Amino acid sequence: MQASSPTFIELRQLCKSFREGDQTHVVLDRAELSIAEGELVVLLGKSGSGKTTLLNLLCGIDLPDSGEVVVDGVNLHQLDERRRTLFRRFRIGFVFQLFNLLPTLTVEENLMLPLELVGRDDRDGRERVLDLLDRVGLADRAGSFPERLSGGEQQRIAIARALAHSPDLVLADEPTGNLDADTGAEVLELLDRMTRQEGKTLVMATHSREVAEIADRVFRIDHGRPVELTSGKTGPPSRR
Repeated sequence: MQASSPTFIELRQLCKSFREGDQTHVVLDRAELSIAEGELVVLLGKSGSGKTTLLNLLCGIDLPDSGEVVVDGVNLHQLDERRRTLFRRFRIGFVFQLFNLLPTLTVEENLMLPLELVGRDDRDGRERVLDLLDRVGLADRAGSFPERLSGGEQQRIAIARALAHSPDLVLADEPTGNLDADTGAEVLELLDRMTRQEGKTLVMATHSREVAEIADRVFRIDHGRPVELTSGKTGPPSRR
C-alpha cells in the first residue's frame, strides 16, 4: 500500500465477548488494526477465532463491548440502529460463503436489489448491472434463477451483487469455502481483480492460507487480536 493512501478503517482497543451458558467467551481483546483506503486485507484464523465477529463489527451488525470501530471517519458505535443500517446499505458490499442469492429472483433482479435499496434502480442502474454481469462472464444468465447456476457461477453473481451499488468497503466471509479448489481460485482472482479495478477496500475472512496470497497484508486472529503475519502481494496494489 502506498504511504500516501489515507487510513480508511481503524479498530481502537476493540473488545467483544459472548455469553455461553455460565461462561463468558472473549472473542476480541483490545484489538487494534488500521487499514488503508483501497487495501486488500485477509484475516486468517480457525473457526471460532473471531474473524466473522470482526466483520460484523466492521459493518455495525454487532457492537463492541468497548473500544471503537471507525470506517472512513464514521464511528459506528455512535450511530443509532437506523443510521448503522443506512451506512451498511450505502457504503458496504458483502460476499458470503453460501452466496445468499434470493432463489425467487432472477440473476438480474438479485443484482438490482441493492440498487433498489439505495434508490438507484433506474436505467443507469440496470446498465451498471448488465455491465457487471458481462465482467463476471455471465451476461447470458441475467434471466436465470440461482438454482440453475453452478456454485462458482452463483459466487460470481454474489461478487457482482456486492459491487452493484458501488460501495466503498467490501467484506467477504469465507468466499471460497463452499467451492472446489479450482473454482475457488477462479472466484478469488475475480474478486481480487474487480475490487482493485473499482478501487474498493476489501477485508476477507478465511481459514485458507492459499487465499492470503492475493492480499496486501495478512493478519491472524491470535488470542483476540489481529497479528500481522506477512505481506501478500509485493508493492502497492494495482489500479488496473
